[in-house]
Amino acid sequence: MQKSCLGFFICLLAICTPLLTTAQTTLGDKSLPEEQAKVQSKHHRPTKDRPVKLKKVNVRHTPRYEYYARVEKVAKEKQRIMRKMDEPQYTNPLYFGHKRPPKRHEVHKMRYCKECGIRH
Repeated sequence: MQKSCLGFFICLLAICTPLLTTAQTTLGDKSLPEEQAKVQSKHHRPTKDRPVKLKKVNVRHTPRYEYYARVEKVAKEKQRIMRKMDEPQYTNPLYFGHKRPPKRHEVHKMRYCKECGIRH
């Protein structure tokens, strides 16, 4: 029985010895192998190497900005009016010579128009 127990412990020691030698030897040893360090350095860039991105200040409440905004608004309105003025005035027969179509009043409130002589 002693021989079998001794043989068992020797076999167990022979199996566990290589496992114990590959285990971590100290608590402070946290260095990576060279291959892993190279792979990690490809993906990791320190923050000092990155270019500094400056945020552009976007101030829109200055007097100069408001002035140009008003000028653009007036110019757009003027262009709209000019486009409207380019259209011929009397092409639509419903207008009967009026600048704008006449209002349609109720039958008992209709009166003769000075421009076209028709009751509106």
